[in-house]
Amino acid sequence: MDLSGIRHDMDHRFCFALSTSKSCGASSKNPEDGFARFAIRIQTSAHDVESVTLHTEDKYLHYYCEDRLRMPQEKRPSPPQGFPFFGRWSTAASYEMRRFATDGIHDYFEVQLDINVICLRYYFELHGRDGSTLYYGDYQFSSQPPTDPERMFDCPQTLREDMLFDTPAWARNRVIYQVFPTAFAVANDDAVSPSAVSPSATPLHEEAQAARDALAETASRNPQWHQVPATGTMNLHGNLRGIIQALPHIQELGAGMLYLNPIFVSPSPHKYDTIDYLHIDPSLGTEDDLKELVEQAHKRDIKVILDGVFNHTSRDFFAFRDVLEKGRDSRYWNWYWLNDWPLTPIDSPEQAEDAAGTPNYKTFAYFGYMPKLNMTNPEVQDYFINVVCHWIKEAGVDGWRMDVGDEIDHVFWKRLRRAVRNTNPEAIIGAEVWHPAFDFLEGDEWDTVMNYHFLKSVRRFVASGEISASEFLDQIGFMKGNLHPNAWPVMWNMLDSHDTPRFKRLCGDDDAKHRLAVGIQLLSSGMPMVYYGDEYGMTGDNDPDCRRGMAWDHAHQDEATFDWYHRLIQLRKRVPAICTGAVISSFADDDKGVVAITKSTVATDNDLDLATPREFAYRTQTDAQRLEHLAERMNDGASVTLVYHNSAAEDSLPGFDGTTDLITGKLFDGMLKPYQVLALAKGDVTAACQD
Repeated sequence: MDLSGIRHDMDHRFCFALSTSKSCGASSKNPEDGFARFAIRIQTSAHDVESVTLHTEDKYLHYYCEDRLRMPQEKRPSPPQGFPFFGRWSTAASYEMRRFATDGIHDYFEVQLDINVICLRYYFELHGRDGSTLYYGDYQFSSQPPTDPERMFDCPQTLREDMLFDTPAWARNRVIYQVFPTAFAVANDDAVSPSAVSPSATPLHEEAQAARDALAETASRNPQWHQVPATGTMNLHGNLRGIIQALPHIQELGAGMLYLNPIFVSPSPHKYDTIDYLHIDPSLGTEDDLKELVEQAHKRDIKVILDGVFNHTSRDFFAFRDVLEKGRDSRYWNWYWLNDWPLTPIDSPEQAEDAAGTPNYKTFAYFGYMPKLNMTNPEVQDYFINVVCHWIKEAGVDGWRMDVGDEIDHVFWKRLRRAVRNTNPEAIIGAEVWHPAFDFLEGDEWDTVMNYHFLKSVRRFVASGEISASEFLDQIGFMKGNLHPNAWPVMWNMLDSHDTPRFKRLCGDDDAKHRLAVGIQLLSSGMPMVYYGDEYGMTGDNDPDCRRGMAWDHAHQDEATFDWYHRLIQLRKRVPAICTGAVISSFADDDKGVVAITKSTVATDNDLDLATPREFAYRTQTDAQRLEHLAERMNDGASVTLVYHNSAAEDSLPGFDGTTDLITGKLFDGMLKPYQVLALAKGDVTAACQD
């Protein structure tokens, strides 16, 4: 057994609460109220460990029984009536763990259990594929089960419940639509505003088509709207009222959340150099326009989140302007990372040649016009916490996406989360990070991130062909194995954004490859983030060319791509198991470029991870009976298999002949077409497994 690959930390990343108890736990007069659902995980080397058993017992009752009574088990008195463990004096229990993910380097095991204790002691029994058996507790290996509680790991129930990672239930697996405001839509004053009618007054498709036609008419008045390539100085003057008029289109597509790039006062088209965080940029509209946008979006069950640029400001932001005027005497000197005086902004290559090459103060990416805020300063933290809560309270926005999130102080994010949850417990907090951000996703900072790991994995599999089908599966397994289960269904799975080339361009503008990637995105667990215009096959190189004017005109729309997006989004809503179903099996064929993932339509991962202990006398048998019934239903074989074929050749897929493809409604003949996506149903796929 490879001991170097085994990892379990005695913290809330490997042992965490999934719910909270209804009372004060083990001290409650009603023991049932003291139970809470917990998950415990362990990591091993891939393909090295055959099975893992978790052994648990109550920390203090073990001590009481063994060290205080000092009498054999058969002579111990019965516990008092109402004792939390239902007459069972020994609290020892054992649970089989499930291998729930693998990334080719590590396997990840998990079990979920209900506990009602002051503190849980536990250790692992590992059975290697080489026939060896080892026990692991308190960071030590042994050949015999530890009998001393001090040789076990420790889980304080109340502390872990206080650290509960609770993500908004409304957000799970909801589709996000990202809008770059200045390039998306200009209001047509001659059109009927959606705010003037009920969203259900006319059929949605007719309403959406009328909105698209009206927005196409206003776009046609601007000769730059379809300019190729787009430039960084190009401002197409999109506005909030245009986004209001576009809501029927967003609703018809099937999106349930609208993410707006920055909308506050700024001198640039991209607005990531903010001058005033408490006012809407006049070119985009007014505060009343934002309030109306949120109100009308909510009527269509579309949530709205804003972009928070708190890593840096514009040089014209009041605090930095004061610094430029007063130097070290400015009360805002410590709002930024400043050392020298006078300041030497570097805004162009010409200036860089004449100076030291970079500004003499911290900035975003060495751009002198975006000075970096000192977010370790409590005054700065207070200011921006107020900004965030202001717009949640005043405009009713449903959350925020935080720009350059991983370059900002952890203390600030922890404070911000508490303030946001106190303002609106259902608000979502996400952030921009271009790498896995596990240290920010531990339950006390963000709910989710823009999932660049997903983007890079799909890009390398589909667009560039750098990785094989099995390597792609490993990439997904890495994220699942390391993420908290409550973060998994709210990850913002993206293919591109305002900062990247359009995915279609990365595919060489190949429609088939692009639609394969879209299939992977829309049929995966999490929140697929659709960048405006991707649904019409828009293309473009890196920023700023990825910020072209939205394709409202029929001549610039790929209707087949829109139909593909719409069909897959409706399918993920109609068959919840596509997002929430437990993964029964997965396989990859590198020669054919095939990935196939089979999900149960009657069980979630949580169902499979909830174990019934071998010794389970202090709980009712309700869970055991439910799991037995669940196993019977799963044996019926109700499932959906998602197939992704990343090859220009036709290939066979044995074993699925005669199953129905839920995407087309046709029977699968066993032959895969180039770059085909399938959702093959077996049994009753209409069963809506609960998330």
